[in-house]
Amino acid sequence: MKINRSKAIAQEPLTIIAAGTTFTGRIESNQTVRIEGNFIGDINGTGKVITCPDSSIQGNVEANELIVGGNIKGELSGFTSITIQNTGVVEGTIQSDTIVIEKGGLFEGDCVMYRKEIEVIEMGPHLLEKQA
Repeated sequence: MKINRSKAIAQEPLTIIAAGTTFTGRIESNQTVRIEGNFIGDINGTGKVITCPDSSIQGNVEANELIVGGNIKGELSGFTSITIQNTGVVEGTIQSDTIVIEKGGLFEGDCVMYRKEIEVIEMGPHLLEKQA
């Protein structure tokens, strides 16, 4: 049997807690984690965490990007952004640079937003002379 490698589709690694499943524990991942069922515990990583409608998390979530379509009770830290979709419900603390709550999304708790540092580059007269 020949394997046609040119037709292989490159997919991003993905961890899924399927609908109808309850998982208790701790997830550490630098890839995408998708919660379709119920998760009790903490999720830590530098990837993306997505919760689907009808899913739930009881615990803390720390990731680069969080997309909340289900219910989360806990502390959320998004290094880049946290989006609460129109089906999402968050009870707890949110910390992120960017927070988006779509119409219909619910949030109850405390929120801390960080300002991104802006790097100022100074140009001296000698740099202006070289450009002229």
